Amino acid sequence: MADQIDQIDPRFPPELEHRVFEITALARPKCIPTLMLVARRIKFWVEPLLYRVIMVKDPRMIFEPLNFGPPTFPVDALAQLSSDFLRHARHLFIDDTFVEDTALESWLLACPNITNLFGQLDCTPKLLPLLSSFTEIRYLTIDAGVLCGTTVPHPLFLTVTHLELLDTDTGSVDRLWQNLTLIPHLTHIAFNRVLSSLEASLDGSPLLDDPRFLCIDEKQRYYINWLQGAISGDDYWALADAFLAARRVGRIDRSCYRISNTWNSKDNHV
Repeated sequence: MADQIDQIDPRFPPELEHRVFEITALARPKCIPTLMLVARRIKFWVEPLLYRVIMVKDPRMIFEPLNFGPPTFPVDALAQLSSDFLRHARHLFIDDTFVEDTALESWLLACPNITNLFGQLDCTPKLLPLLSSFTEIRYLTIDAGVLCGTTVPHPLFLTVTHLELLDTDTGSVDRLWQNLTLIPHLTHIAFNRVLSSLEASLDGSPLLDDPRFLCIDEKQRYYINWLQGAISGDDYWALADAFLAARRVGRIDRSCYRISNTWNSKDNHV
């Protein structure tokens, strides 16, 4: 009887089954809790991936539906989460607007292997030593003030390739520019600021002659764009690379420098 069952019950090799569920979990993180119910071995494989992307939010904040994204975590969820699982975290989004200092410090310490950090943080002298523990960050969004009051090389910046600076109107501009030149692996930089009259501010600017420059308007909410990048790599950094490549080969008019973060790289126009 057992032989008959084996003949009519085809099975994947374990390594192939593992890969199938892993790909599914990475593509649809919100489905991971359901996948964990399939079997004990599946739970063992995919549960760590539930914490690969961590978005810490306050319950009072209203977020658009994230049908494709991972579960979001309330600020006080850390006490219920295993440190073993948090070591699998690679992408961390945290806004200190509603996060008390103690909770903020706990989250930063609990996720030591982050490579992509969106930190809307008040970079106080007390916070800087905690940020120093991150030594593998490649994608970083942070307040520009962190580069105005410290000297690079700061450990946080030693591996950064893509840097987005918030609130660039504050601090010492001279120190900021000086420190940017000292970040050893920096290839992409973005300045996140609101301009009331973009065209007027760039009129006659040498930036318009720089083939690396473009301006991206935010039509898609910033945290949605960040999540897309964390899950699939399709964020505004990838969009910028695609746009500049298309402009470089003539698919887009060389005078175009302004697009939205919903631009489709398959389009030949903006």
